[in-house]
Amino acid sequence: MKKVVLLMGGESLEHEVSLQSSKSILENIDSKRYEVIPIIISKDGTWYHYYGKVENLLHWEGEDIEVISNVIGTLKKVDIVLPMIHGKNGEDGKLQGFLELFHIPYVGCNSKTSMLGMDKEYMKLLAKEHDIPQLPYQVLKDKKKKLSIDFPVIVKPANGGSSIGIGIAHQAKEFQKKLSDAFACDSKVIVEKYGRVRELEIGILTDKKKCYLSNIGEILTNGKFYDYDKKYVDSISTTVAPELSNKIKKEIESLAKKIVSIFELKGMTRIDFFYEEDTNTIYFNEINTIPGFTIISMYPKLWESKKMNYQKLLSNLIEWS
Repeated sequence: MKKVVLLMGGESLEHEVSLQSSKSILENIDSKRYEVIPIIISKDGTWYHYYGKVENLLHWEGEDIEVISNVIGTLKKVDIVLPMIHGKNGEDGKLQGFLELFHIPYVGCNSKTSMLGMDKEYMKLLAKEHDIPQLPYQVLKDKKKKLSIDFPVIVKPANGGSSIGIGIAHQAKEFQKKLSDAFACDSKVIVEKYGRVRELEIGILTDKKKCYLSNIGEILTNGKFYDYDKKYVDSISTTVAPELSNKIKKEIESLAKKIVSIFELKGMTRIDFFYEEDTNTIYFNEINTIPGFTIISMYPKLWESKKMNYQKLLSNLIEWS
């Protein structure tokens, strides 16, 4: 039986999202094949063994926990680490670099790819260098720089996820408010043209030799912004069988394969696209190297539509890493 550390929590604003993803994993992983060792990193960076009940994980501080005094020694005793920490110090390459330094096997993209996927400025620069189509955007490092994109715009932290700190601005006063919200999350902000587009997503899964693509999914926003609450609190409508022409499907798959090659994606990754129906154009939005992994998250749902259920997906991620 393989020993798997499920690493969760973390110091980022996505701490609670990580716990939700991890709770689903603990409830669904094949316990006959894997001995799971839950480890939580607190918001202040302390590492804990979690011995509490799975159903109480979201409120872990009141449960049975133990501080880990020797992190490296603990990780060296297991077969593999499954990082499920979204955002800062978990998805940005720092954790991956730490594990690589001590030769500890883990699931997912390497430190370089993780950094590029987390920092939207560098992600966009690399995509642009390889002629991947993107919506007009601007990088702001202070609030006083003049905006060069016409309204409406979407404003988001350059390093972040789960739609935290993201907002839509239709005029100058609203823009300043959204800019302040984004700068509260990061020292660098991406401003992107916002228009009538469909939000499409595709899952990536790799083994040692091959890259697999999931079906294409769609976030059915009905023109409303897909924010944190819609992702994790309210019920949001999604589909893994959107109405798309074969031409558009093939274009998305072709772009996805190109992005996999450019960024050297590995393991669990979700690539997000925008589809502008008026011009019949596909735009690359972003990559998520540790996508949401709740039972209702898009990444596992995309694979379920390809006859790979949640438990089998987890097993493949572990065995193919």
